This record gives sequence, structure tokens and C-alpha cells, in this order.
Amino acid sequence: MYWSSSGRWTTLGSEPLLKQSGGMKGMGTLGRVSPFLATFAILVGSCGGRAAAPTTAPSQSPAPPSYELWVVDQAETTPTGGGTLYIYKSADLKGTAPTPAYTVNLGEAALGVGDGIGKHGHSIAFNPAMTHAVISYVDSGHVQVIRAADRKVVASIKMTGGTAGPAAPHASAVTPAGDAIIVANQGGKRLQRISADFKTDVYKVDSAADLDLSLLEDADHPGNLPVIPVFTPDGRYVYVPMRGGGSYVVDYQATPMKTVASVGKSAIGPQQCCATFVKDTIWTTAQGGATSTTTSFNLYQVTGLPDKLVAKKILSRTGNVESHSVILVGQYLWLADRFANTLDIVDQTGDTKTMSLASGPLAGRDPAPDIMAVSPDESTVFVALRGKAPVTSNIKGLDNAVGDIGGFAILTVKDNGRDATVSSFVALPLAGGASVVDPHGLRVRIVK
Repeated sequence: MYWSSSGRWTTLGSEPLLKQSGGMKGMGTLGRVSPFLATFAILVGSCGGRAAAPTTAPSQSPAPPSYELWVVDQAETTPTGGGTLYIYKSADLKGTAPTPAYTVNLGEAALGVGDGIGKHGHSIAFNPAMTHAVISYVDSGHVQVIRAADRKVVASIKMTGGTAGPAAPHASAVTPAGDAIIVANQGGKRLQRISADFKTDVYKVDSAADLDLSLLEDADHPGNLPVIPVFTPDGRYVYVPMRGGGSYVVDYQATPMKTVASVGKSAIGPQQCCATFVKDTIWTTAQGGATSTTTSFNLYQVTGLPDKLVAKKILSRTGNVESHSVILVGQYLWLADRFANTLDIVDQTGDTKTMSLASGPLAGRDPAPDIMAVSPDESTVFVALRGKAPVTSNIKGLDNAVGDIGGFAILTVKDNGRDATVSSFVALPLAGGASVVDPHGLRVRIVK
């Protein structure tokens, strides 16, 4: 079992989360194992202890594990970049006015470490053991590793660009084995690999592993800017959407890394963003259109991995809409629309429920929902809310990423994921040295 790049527990070899059926849109019923119970079972099975004698005493459900919410404000805190990391404890998030347990100035923390300060920390991921976080800086080309125990930046690596352009890591993910970091370097049109030893904090770019995606461009792959690496459930391959449309399945263990299969722009439109696996099926969003034109809302289902990809468009709408983050909550896919301020909840028959996130405590506001993360017991979902002056992803003149909060919303999950309510929100302060507030990366860390 490992914590996947989509921000949830994935059990290797488990029953499918969504079983394919003859229902509409190819979505079916759900078979799940409680993440905490599954973890507990693995621990017991590996410790060599004998099974307890049968008892008639009533059993008690174990308490859900404690966790932290890590939120990255990508607004600069120094003249050359930086940012702010806020860490909230799960117990505090249940209060009426949560405050961070720790605040880290990412500019100051990176001084003197490796390649130094990064600019616009866009995404965050954890290694499977959850001992370290990885932050990707989309504007400066840096990838930084932060040790969770003391919240220190222990590595700062500036990735290499190429003929396509300067380095711009949009997102990174740690391999299921915990031995490498796979980097989606959009600016350089490269998929790159950093060897990682999280026990000794030794990290090194494996240049021989570089996959130059610009060499694979053609009429159906016109813009091979990798968006995000998402590992297949067996951990063998990584699925990588392209900003210009289409996607690749990559053998990330090969040197150099190599593609196994692909679909083109004709199958999956441009401006892809987030993706999540449900057993062997991946669901991915695409905003459609050019970066300077009005956006659209699209959800695709991709089957046939690893080498016989078939993509099907499940949802589509146009106008002032923009499909962005997608996660699995219970039996349902949740999609955030940061332009329309809505949350789409898709059930196993393909039926879609759309709710406004400008509701409850956010009524009358412009939340601009972005990245989402779910608590370990799936009772709560956290949603990053963009600020009034977003430093990334905004289309000038459309203001698709502009919000008026600059913080995160706390949603209460209802009906096993079929419904939700906005229970509260947290507005982040203006960080020291910063001129705006603009959170983007947000992730849950299990505390062991």
C-alpha cells in the first residue's frame, strides 16, 4: 500500500475501486477496503505474531490516523522567489478557526541548500513513507525536498531545460518504491528522474534517464509539455498527460525512460491538468483550447493501459468553465471548476451532480477552487482557493483563476461521497515578504 500521486491510498492487487459494468459511461459499482484497516492488516501480517484466540467481545473500529494538511502559497517571499508552506494538524482543522502548527518561509529555508531558492511552488507530493515532501517550482525550474520531521529543505535541484525552453517543473511524484522522483518538466518538454535516498537525504539527477518528449511531437502530439506523472496501480509505469493534448504511458525504470503507448490530441484535447487512477482506468481533466482563449470543461476515461490506450470523453461543456482537479471520494469522482466555482460529483452510472462552492460560509464569494485532497477516513475534503492576484495559470482578460479568498475550503463529505457541504474556510495571511496570497499545491500527510 502506498500513498499515490493522486493524493489517496492505493492498495496494490486489491479489489477494483470502480468495477467496469454495462452502465452509462463505463462506470460501475465499488468494492473498497478501509485504508486504515488495510494498513493495519499489512502490519499484523508482517510482524510475525500469532493470531489472537477467538473472542466474543465486541470489536471496536480503530480510530482514523492523524494527519497534517500541507498548503503551499506560491507567492514570492524574497526578490528571487520563495513562497510559504503552512502545515495544519488534523485536530486543529476541526476547530472553528484553524491556525497552522508550522509556517515555513520557503525562501529562507532554501538559502544555502543546493541550487537555492525556487519561484512559484506549484505542486506538492510525498514519498510513500511520508517522511519527505517534494515541491515543484514551475517558474524557476527547481525541485525541492523537505524533511517532514523538522520541516527543513534538504535538497534543492534546478532541472535542465532544452531546445524547447527553460526548465519548468509543473509537478513531480515519488516512485512507489520510494527510490526516485519523476519530474514533469513542462518548459524543457522532458520527463526527468532524480535518484532519491530519503534515509540519507542524497538526491541526484539521473541525466541518462531523460526522456526528450519534443522528439516525439507530430500532428497528433503538437505540444509535448508533460503535466503530471501518475503511477499505474501496479507501480510499473507512469501515465503522463500532455499540455498540447494526448498522453503517454512511460516505462520510468528504463534508462533512458521510454514510451510504451500513447493517445493523441484527437482522442484527448489540450490543456490537460489532473488525473487519478481507479484500478486500471485513469480519469483525466482537460481544459481545452489555447492558453489565451476561453476555457472548457472536459473529463476523459482512459482504458487499455499500459499499451492499448482507448480514450473516451465522459463530460464536456463550454463557456466560462475549466475542469481542473479530480480526485476519488468514496465511490465518486469529484471535479473542481475554478472558473465556474463549482464541484461536479460523478457517480458510477455517469450521472453528474453539480454544486456551487460559493455556498454556505462561501456564499456570495468567488472561491476559485483549485487542487483538492481528501482526509484518510474520507470524511473531509480540502480545496485550495486562489487569491485575488494569482501568479500562475490565469488567462489575462478572463481571470479564470482569480478568486477573493486566498486560502482553502473545508468540505464535509456526505452520503459516502455523493454529496458535500462547505463547512468552513480558512483565509491565509499575507506572508512576510509577499505582496499577494496565492495558494495552489495542497496535500494530506499521514502522521505515523
